[in-house]
This record gives sequence, C-alpha cells and structure tokens, in this order.
Amino acid sequence: MMTRAGILQWSAMVLCCGVASQAAAQSLDGVWEITAVIDDGRVINPTDVLLNYAADGRATISGQTMQLVVPATYQRKSLPFVVDTTKSPMHADIAGTEKTGGRGIFLVNSDTIVLCLASRDRDRPATFASLPGSGNLLVTLHRLPNTPVSSTPSATPAPPASYQDEELRKMLIGTWGHQDPEMIQYITLNPDGTMSSTTVWKDNFKKMFHQDVRSSGTWKLQDGVAILTTTTSTDKERRGQIGSFRIRSINTKEVLAVDHNGQVRQEWKMP
Repeated sequence: MMTRAGILQWSAMVLCCGVASQAAAQSLDGVWEITAVIDDGRVINPTDVLLNYAADGRATISGQTMQLVVPATYQRKSLPFVVDTTKSPMHADIAGTEKTGGRGIFLVNSDTIVLCLASRDRDRPATFASLPGSGNLLVTLHRLPNTPVSSTPSATPAPPASYQDEELRKMLIGTWGHQDPEMIQYITLNPDGTMSSTTVWKDNFKKMFHQDVRSSGTWKLQDGVAILTTTTSTDKERRGQIGSFRIRSINTKEVLAVDHNGQVRQEWKMP
C-alpha cells in the first residue's frame, strides 16, 4: 500500500492531470512549477519540496499523462486519474486497482492549478485549506512559459550533475554536516581515504544519558557511490558498519545523496 509520503509525491501531481482531459477550453500541456505546498497546516519549504515531492520541483502534463521525477531514484512516474467536473468545486481522485486515498478538489485557470487533497482516512475536503489537524494537502502549481513537452520523455533522466569518480572524490574531501530531528552529524572525508565522524544529540534527555558518538574508519568512491566503513567508535554497535551514499548532486556548499536505506540526505559543507 502506498504510504502517506507516496500519496503526497504522486497524487498531488497526478490529479492535476485530470484537468487536462476535462477543461476543453484550454490545454494544460506543458511544465508546471510547484510554487507552494502546505501539508496538515505546515508550510513545506522549497528544499523539502525537492527532497520529498519532485526532484526538479516540477510536474509535466502531456495529454492525460502527468510525469514527475522521484527524488530518491530520479525516475519518471505516472498514474491514472479520474475527475468529476460536474461538482462544485470540481472533484479529483486517484484511479486504479487499489484506492489508497487522494480524494480532492481543484481549481484551474490558464496558468495556475490549486489542488486540495485529503489524507487516506479522511473525507474529501470541502474548502481549499490545510489547517493543523485537518490532514489536508494544499498544492499550488504555476505554468512555466516556453517549456514544450517532449513526446518521448526519457524513462530515467540523469541526475542534475554528472562527474567522473576522480573529480567527485576531490569535491567530497572536507567536513560535511547533516541533521535530523534527533541529532547533528559531522563527517570528515580525508584525502588519504580515512574518515571520522561526530554525532551530537539534540534531545536534552539523550544529552544527559548518552555521550556524543565519535567514530573513525575509511572511505572510498566507486561509480558515484561513497562507501564508508567504521572501524572504531565510542558506540560499539557502529563498529564494523558499512554505509553507502549515491551522489545525486554536489557543489561547493552542499551535496544531495541517497543512502543505502533509500533515504534522501542533504549535507552541507563546513567552512
């Protein structure tokens, strides 16, 4: 069954496609930019849209097909849809053998689509709003000018940047920071193939009863994948662990990668 995150990634964009089959007075073929996302009352910042919704922040409509680039895999996906324009506001739903939710309402004009979706266990939204506790997802898309749609899009588009391993290795050398709700982690990749890391806990309870975790080991790059092996650590559970990160994009300030669990990670480079 598709997860809530999956519904957000796919249904929000796919359901917009239904407008194209019903709005005979205008064509929605083209490329649409995701300009705003509010999920259960929480405003999603542009970086999180790229990490969790669409890798390029866009949705492409061609006829009755919507295509979206998945952040973790950079593959194009499309789903069927159904709409009912006799309703006011107009209804939109995901179609298929399995109904996982995605009941919504939408508005459209020549260059803007506004879509409001309910979570899987909620009733269809009655208004275009996403308040805390509502479970609603509110998405706004804006048509990009002069962006023709290719009739034969690539099934697997390339990542934003492509580097040879040696060039990529040089760019990775340095100290990178990463954080999640529980901790902040710093990883230093040295030119000689050694690495070290420090994990600092955010939660006051963990700070009180758990020391910062310090680890060291080795790293290498193989076909665009950074492989890190921990040999020593203050946390015995981490000793001998091997982690990998497939680099998706990198510049002098940040790197976007997919880890061995399929999770998208954004790291920033320390000065």
